[in-house]
Amino acid sequence: MTVNVSSGPAPIDGTPAGPGVRVRPPVVDACSLVYDDASWRVYLNRLGTMAPEYLDVFSTSFCRYFGAAHTAYREALAVRWQDAVDVLLPPGRPPFDLTAHLADRQQQGVTGEFAMGSAERRPDGRTVNEWLLETVRDVRDRVHVWAGLSLRDPAAALRELERSLAAGATGLCVIPFLDGTDPADPLVAPVWDAAAGAGVPVWLHTGHHFARSHPSGLGSWRTVEALAGRHRELLLVAGHAGWPDVQEMLLTAARHPGVFLEFSSHRPRHMANPGSGWEPLLHHARGLARDRVLFGTSTWVNPGPTRLLADELAALPLPGEVLTAWLSGNAEALVARAAVTPRGSVSRRPSG
Repeated sequence: MTVNVSSGPAPIDGTPAGPGVRVRPPVVDACSLVYDDASWRVYLNRLGTMAPEYLDVFSTSFCRYFGAAHTAYREALAVRWQDAVDVLLPPGRPPFDLTAHLADRQQQGVTGEFAMGSAERRPDGRTVNEWLLETVRDVRDRVHVWAGLSLRDPAAALRELERSLAAGATGLCVIPFLDGTDPADPLVAPVWDAAAGAGVPVWLHTGHHFARSHPSGLGSWRTVEALAGRHRELLLVAGHAGWPDVQEMLLTAARHPGVFLEFSSHRPRHMANPGSGWEPLLHHARGLARDRVLFGTSTWVNPGPTRLLADELAALPLPGEVLTAWLSGNAEALVARAAVTPRGSVSRRPSG
């Protein structure tokens, strides 16, 4: 597996590089959502069913991303969350255009992205994973599909894992608070064994979440510690870096070479602020964190050009080699590190 980096670096201010101008490296977005409206509706309906708080807390972000009127959205949300989703996705929206999406990504300096899927079904009967794999079939050097799994039914999750990897997925993603399940439950061990045996990374939502119906500890650094300890060959990407427990997640990564941190949903410009919770990441940037941190956006959480988020990171007091590693180098290395397994074959190794 390779990540296309053909477009080269871009200056952080968008002007031609010259003396004294710091050049920003290419970007690999390690947490991206590439959806048409049917898939977005599946995504939003899943939030509304399992974690409706997200439709409230992130109402401004959703409206900015979908270009919806915030007042109309809030009024609809006060009646039914389904009505609020209809405000975001009204009839007549332009269809998803993959070519336009890729052109925009290139303009933003994004040379690769890990697109998160879902095992939920669309109205046409396909899972979001299936739609995504078919849609990006010809551009998988730029869009790497990380198939979404639900752990509510471990046997079904294992079947979805095998189907998705056979169809070309190069990673997996799991969001525990949407399942209401503990990823470290021994009943789920066969899923993690299969992922480890296939050599593919798993993006796991970690840290704070807003789903009040599920414990805050689902997907904590303790979850990552337990999984990495039991499944020694498993590659785990701690989505959102376990914030606010970033230091504990870094220490977990220090113990387990297959653990990485990805900080999507958080603005780099706030990381240097006292009390932000990100101080350990910056403190250890030249050491432990140098090769274990990935850049991600979460697409809708901070609507706006990806290059602005990358520029915010570039504005932090980071050495050039660290900036390059975080923006793209570590993601490329993770993709290269993933084992090459014959398509359709998943080696089920016992837990370590």
